[in-house]
Amino acid sequence: MIGQTMRVLRLFGPQRRELGVTEAAALLDRPKSSVSRLLRTMEAEGFLARDPDTGRFRLSLGLAALGEVARASTSMQRLARPVLEELVESTGETSNLVVLDGTEAVNVEVVRSSRAVHHVGVLGRRLPLHATAAGKVLLAWASTPGVLDRVLCGPLPRLASRTLTSRGALEAELARVREQGHALAWAELEEELAAASAPVRDHRGAVVAAITTSAPISRLNETTRPALARKVMAAAGRLSDALGHRPG
Repeated sequence: MIGQTMRVLRLFGPQRRELGVTEAAALLDRPKSSVSRLLRTMEAEGFLARDPDTGRFRLSLGLAALGEVARASTSMQRLARPVLEELVESTGETSNLVVLDGTEAVNVEVVRSSRAVHHVGVLGRRLPLHATAAGKVLLAWASTPGVLDRVLCGPLPRLASRTLTSRGALEAELARVREQGHALAWAELEEELAAASAPVRDHRGAVVAAITTSAPISRLNETTRPALARKVMAAAGRLSDALGHRPG
C-alpha cells in the first residue's frame, strides 16, 4: 500500500498539478477500479484533495505543509539558502540547488533573480541530465551505479539548438566537466537560456548536489562566462565546506 501511494504522489509535479482517475490508471498501468479506490483512500487520509466540480485529484494542502516542513528542516537545503542568496546578489541571476533523482535532476531549492527579465527557477522541477549544466555535473560525478549507462542507453532528445544528442559528445563533455570542475550549458535546454553549475560535496567527498546559476543568453558572453563559473564554483565550495567537506 505504501509503495502504491508513493507511486501516485510521484505522478504530480509542476506540469501535472491535477489527475483524473482514467489518467492516473493509464500512467500507473493499473485497472481503473483499483486506482479509483486508491485515490479515494488517499483523499480520506489527507494526502489528496478532490475538486468537487471536475472530480480531479490534486495534492492536499496538508501534504504541501508537510513538504514545506521537510524542505525547511533538510540540512543541505537549509545550509544552501544563504549561499544561494549571496550568489544571486553577486550575479544578479537565478540560482538553484539541484540533486540527482534516478535519471533526472530536480530543483530542491531556488532563489530567483529580482531582475525584470530572468530565468524562472521552479522548485521541484525535473530536468534532463544531458541538456542542463546541473545535469552534466551530477552525471560527471554520479556515484549511483549505472546511472550514466541508463541515460546513454536511450535517445538524447534535442531540446534546443545546442543540445548534446550523441553518446560520444556527451561523454567528451563530461570529461571536460571533471577536468574544469564546473559545467556550462548554452542553448541546450532552452534556446535563450545559459547556465553554469558546480558540484557540492559532502564530508566523504561524494558529490551530493549541484549549485547552478542560470540567465538569459543576452546577458552572458565569452567574457562574462568565466567570471560566472568562478562565482558558482566558489558558492558550491562554501556549501561543501558547510557540509563538512575538507579537500584532501
